[in-house]
Amino acid sequence: MKKLILSAFAFASSMAAQAQIAPKLATFQDLVKAPIHAESIESTEKALGVTIWSDDFSTPANWTIDNNGQTGIDFGWNINNTSEGWWASSAGINSTSGGNYAELVNGDAQAATQALNVVYTMTTATPIDVATLGGSNQISLMFNQYGARFNDLQEMLISTNGTTWVSVGNNLDKSVLSASGGSAYANPDSKSLNLAPFLTGTPSQLWIRFQWTTNYPNSATNPNVWITYGWYIDDVKLVTNATNDLAVTGTDWGSVGLHYYQIPTAQVAPIDFSADIFNGGVNNQSNVKLNVNVNSGAFVGSSAPVSIVSLDTLNVSVATQFTPAATVGSYTVTRNITSDSTDDVSANNVLSDITFNVSNFIYARDNNVVSGSTSNGTNGFETGNLYDIFQDDLVKAINVRLPGGTNGATVGTEIYTKLYSIDPVSGDFVYESESAPLVLAANNLNTNLVVELDPYVNVTAGTTYLAVVGSYTSGLKVSNAGTSPAQTSFLLDGNDITTSTLFYQTSTPYVRLNFDPVLGTEEIEQVQQVVIMPNPSNGVASLQFELLNASDVSVTVLDVAGKEVQNTSLNQLASGTHNVAIESAQWNSGVYFVNIVSNGTVLTKKFVKK
Repeated sequence: MKKLILSAFAFASSMAAQAQIAPKLATFQDLVKAPIHAESIESTEKALGVTIWSDDFSTPANWTIDNNGQTGIDFGWNINNTSEGWWASSAGINSTSGGNYAELVNGDAQAATQALNVVYTMTTATPIDVATLGGSNQISLMFNQYGARFNDLQEMLISTNGTTWVSVGNNLDKSVLSASGGSAYANPDSKSLNLAPFLTGTPSQLWIRFQWTTNYPNSATNPNVWITYGWYIDDVKLVTNATNDLAVTGTDWGSVGLHYYQIPTAQVAPIDFSADIFNGGVNNQSNVKLNVNVNSGAFVGSSAPVSIVSLDTLNVSVATQFTPAATVGSYTVTRNITSDSTDDVSANNVLSDITFNVSNFIYARDNNVVSGSTSNGTNGFETGNLYDIFQDDLVKAINVRLPGGTNGATVGTEIYTKLYSIDPVSGDFVYESESAPLVLAANNLNTNLVVELDPYVNVTAGTTYLAVVGSYTSGLKVSNAGTSPAQTSFLLDGNDITTSTLFYQTSTPYVRLNFDPVLGTEEIEQVQQVVIMPNPSNGVASLQFELLNASDVSVTVLDVAGKEVQNTSLNQLASGTHNVAIESAQWNSGVYFVNIVSNGTVLTKKFVKK
């Protein structure tokens, strides 16, 4: 990723100093407690060379199991034809060989019987003589798997001496399956790992190991990090590598490092396209290029041709940036990789199309395809995205989408939106503005909810901002749509930016900037000139407001948990200025919300009790 407008180094170092820069741990509340069986997928293995060794677990003695002192079928690895796990107990893995398979379990998460501080390994009992089998260092490890990921680390390792182990892959590329989203693996999921980068020569002895433990060793005392849905392995093999095999291992696109799926006309900027290309084949590859085509030829660009030697990876970027027109329109970008050779395994360098829009006023990082949501158990939180500003403009609102239904946001939850700028030197979040509190109604869910900031914010070119939606209490869930590069979308655990823990998230929350100039021009509030004096106060304060027209008025005061602490009804007040006493002497210190209801509309102000 290219640098953000803010210094990427300053931001990362500052955030590391004040908060935890890591994905958020899944909690027991996130656990999917009903079995989910992925659709059976016909295995589409890479068309490599020759299989020189294979094992389908028909002979369990071919593998050595170390279950870290745990006993019983419910802990560690086992090899048979029955699934013992709590989550997929009736499933197992679908494989062409049938019969036995390997399974990893660690207790029953629903009964909280998981073992802590364990490392479970399953290793080939005898070394594989690759040289005698006709192979070389140009081989790949392939196997079928099934399961799902929570907080666990599912890892593959090899050794050429039986003592020193090298990690050659893991399943951290899989999404976390939780009540908020994610998915189980395909059944089966075919995984291929090129071992050539880890082998200096043709090994006469090679051990293969599958290993399970927590992905969060620093939180080892937390039982949540030892939960697993289970991991199933079958049909393990070593296969010679293809002669010509370019693989795309990563891609990036966007303006100054961030990609946007909706771009306001005023924020249009040049867009870069790049890719990491790995040569996993035996032959060196020449004249390798990344090619992009926008809207069927409206823009065509390529990277400079490069040569990539076997087992090397190069990052290539399209030489010319693409700048959309500053008018409303839709764009589709197709991409491909070309070289002088015919690729033997073309499936691993296919790049999906990119679609985005230039809109009038909406700035969106999410792709509008909702999948899962972000929540924080019983705690309040904020979540949102970074946005780079290329032209001075006026942000009037933050748009959000909150899921409804059984597992959606809770009607009655009080939420807000907030905007921070990012200090370009320290990387600190600097408060700019927030909305009045909004109590969720049923019609606020599963829709594009526009929440106005008060006051509006003049954003400045060359500055990066963080737009969030948040709540001080439980009940908030925020829809996700698409994925984000690390440290560009965030969850703040708790709502005090100076003391709470900050996590990045790779799912993109549906939190957008709204520059619509019409906002705020069509409504004239019945209640105006609202002032609370003194504020903060440790006793009686005065709420003063002006009514444009005669009406009934009620004033309620809520604490941050939504509990009503004062309710004052005022019948048929005349137009003009009025005062209501806020009697806070007996209240606890903290933040309160004063709601003034008139003619069916609500105006909310914040009040602080010392």
